[in-house]
Amino acid sequence: MVANVDAELADHDNPPDWRDELKAYLTGGIAPTEPAEAKRLRTQASRYVVIAGQLYKRGFSTPLLKCLNPAEADYVTREVHEGICGLHSGARTTVSKLLRAGYYWPTMNTDCAAFIKRCQPCQKHGNLIHQPAEQLHCIPPAWPFATWGADILGPFPLAKGQCKFLIVAVDLFTKWIEAEPLACISAHQVQKFLWRNIITRFGVLHTLVTDNGLQFTDRKLKLKYFKILKF
Repeated sequence: MVANVDAELADHDNPPDWRDELKAYLTGGIAPTEPAEAKRLRTQASRYVVIAGQLYKRGFSTPLLKCLNPAEADYVTREVHEGICGLHSGARTTVSKLLRAGYYWPTMNTDCAAFIKRCQPCQKHGNLIHQPAEQLHCIPPAWPFATWGADILGPFPLAKGQCKFLIVAVDLFTKWIEAEPLACISAHQVQKFLWRNIITRFGVLHTLVTDNGLQFTDRKLKLKYFKILKF
C-alpha cells in the first residue's frame, strides 16, 4: 500500500505539512531559534529517521512507520476502513490496522474518529442506543455500618492541642457521623481513628469510600491490616 500511496499522490503539489520541520532538522540540522522550541524539536526528532528522503517513525515493537501527509493519510484511512478488505471498523480498530500496515501521522486518532463520523454506511448500520440517558446514582449499601465514607477537612485555625484538621466518617446507610480533631493527618492517625471510633464500636467495615488521599492509601489500611474493601 505504500507504493500505491506514492503512485497516486505523487502528481499532486503537497503543501507544507508537519513532516517538514523534522526532515529539515534530521537532514540539515535546522532548528528554531527559540531554545524551548529547539529542545522540543530535538526531543521529538529522536523518535524519527529519514531514509531516502522519506520520514519514518521509530516504533517500540513494530518496524519503522512511514509518516504521511494529510492527503496520504486520508487515502490510506479510506482504503483501510472501506476499501476491498475494509470492514467499516471503529476508530480504535482502524488506527490499529493503520499502525500494523506501517503508517503514522500525529493526529491519526482524532482523524479516524472524524472520518468514521462522516462515513454514511457506518452511520446507517451502526448500533443505535435507544435507551435514554439517565443520571448516575450511587449503589445504596446493603446493611448498616458496612459502608463508610471518610474524608479530612482543614486546615482550620489552630485549636486546643495544636489541632487544625478534622477527620470525618459517615455511615452511608444510617448517616451516622463520627468525627475527631487532629493535629496531623498521617496514615497512622487515620488508622487509629478507624480502629477507635468505628471498628471497636460498630464492627469491621466492609467498604471504605475515600478520595484516595495518601493517608487512606497506606499499605496497612488496604486489605492487609483491617481486611476491608477500599474505593
